Amino acid sequence: MRQRILIAFALLSWLSGTAAAETDSVRVLYYPPWNISKLPMYLARDAGIFERAGLKIAWTDPGSNDKSVAALKTGAADIAVVSSNQAIVSMATGGAPMTFIGNTGYNYSVFLAAASIRSAAELKGRKIGTGEPGSTPDQLTRLALRRLGVDPEKDVTLVPFDEGRNSDRVKSLLAGDIAAMIVTAEALFDLEKSGQIGRFNKLTDNRQLKIYAGGGADYAVANSFLKARREEAKKFMAGICEGIARARKDKAKALEFVARSGRGLDLPKIEYLYQLYITEVIPARPHLKIEGIELGVQMAGSMAPAARALKAQELVDAALVPELEREGRCNF
Repeated sequence: MRQRILIAFALLSWLSGTAAAETDSVRVLYYPPWNISKLPMYLARDAGIFERAGLKIAWTDPGSNDKSVAALKTGAADIAVVSSNQAIVSMATGGAPMTFIGNTGYNYSVFLAAASIRSAAELKGRKIGTGEPGSTPDQLTRLALRRLGVDPEKDVTLVPFDEGRNSDRVKSLLAGDIAAMIVTAEALFDLEKSGQIGRFNKLTDNRQLKIYAGGGADYAVANSFLKARREEAKKFMAGICEGIARARKDKAKALEFVARSGRGLDLPKIEYLYQLYITEVIPARPHLKIEGIELGVQMAGSMAPAARALKAQELVDAALVPELEREGRCNF
């Protein structure tokens, strides 16, 4: 009799545990909000795709990069949709281990130079606009120069500007105070609209340089969650696959979300950004970009020295999205 009671109790515990696992919310932390590279996620959320897959999502926007890292360190996310360096800093400073499983884009930008500068070699000896020392724009400028074969420490003079004032750098570029700089997609549109783009030469862009950074569109999953609830992680990424398809098919709805990605965007700029990101940035499938994770490790190393010891290949699961494709769950 006692044995039957124990068996019944064990069975009841197993059933209740299973039910709890099925109803537990999936905690999704995302930052920054409304970046176009996260358009598939927002469209999937708005259309109820995750719920139809049986997922109950608890969404959290921490409000800043620092708060994102702090939240990740406390284990507040099952899935984090952030720039890879944020999750890597968290892990390097004692946060819960996470695994990167996918990507839906990055902040598109181009490296513009004065029209007289026809090659990267001609940047040497010139003044180059950059962000505040150590800031993301500064790190990306230095990285772009190195990949162009230019030493940012010896070959050029970097002129720092306030991180949030890309427009000031553009004004300095127009005035000839600096010879080149990284220009955001929005600033590029303004130059094209005003007809001043002809004064410059596009040396390269971050896609050509494989600088897949920014935009908060790297998808990282807590290792404990991935091990215990891998199917839910797959359902989430299947929803992202469907969100990508919706971004391409439902242009009107997609434009509504693009409009939220910046301040004071007019209709022509919204259309421009949509076309740019759909054709150049957001992939057809949310495959992992290992180059982006490698860059994330490099960027994290400047903020958390312990991150330099991490290996990008050991922080990824590149098999999850291909699994979805083989199962027909990412082919919309």
